[in-house]
Amino acid sequence: MSLRSVVRRCNDVILYRIRIGLSMDELRTAAAAFFRNRGKNVVTENEFRMTVSMDLRWMLPSDAGKLLSLLLDAKHVEKDGDYLRPSFDVRGVDVPLGFRPSAGILDTKVPKEKIAAPADDLLSELMTRAGALSIDRKTFIVSVNAIQKRLNVDIEVAALIMLREKGADISCYYDRAYGTILSR
Repeated sequence: MSLRSVVRRCNDVILYRIRIGLSMDELRTAAAAFFRNRGKNVVTENEFRMTVSMDLRWMLPSDAGKLLSLLLDAKHVEKDGDYLRPSFDVRGVDVPLGFRPSAGILDTKVPKEKIAAPADDLLSELMTRAGALSIDRKTFIVSVNAIQKRLNVDIEVAALIMLREKGADISCYYDRAYGTILSR
């Protein structure tokens, strides 16, 4: 894999992160718009679905259930028994006039874990993955250190690049590596 393709891949990851961030902001805005429209901070699930689909006409009732699940997963809405309430001050969110969530809001992937695993866990997992590719531990460490020095990147990124060069699918590690690096 050439340096140009590594840079292109990093740019793709950054753009993906920006898109996810925008989607998460849109979820928060949707929650604020809903509760501000209702004029109250406590509703039932059925009231949520009916308001989103019938009153606001944002989406079908079945999609309103998916939106509610996303809001709960993103922790923008809390469930207390049979009632739903926002987990933040909805007055503090700038909701554009005539706000309507985009069609892609239901495709938003909410991270299950906001706290990244410790770097040692990720690095040891990547080392185990290298072992599964018949790369011995010493070769892995030497190669990763060389990549890290040559590209001036974090060790996790260097390990991912090394595994990618050996043909491994590393896409499942992007989020953890990103979280680990950001937590420093």
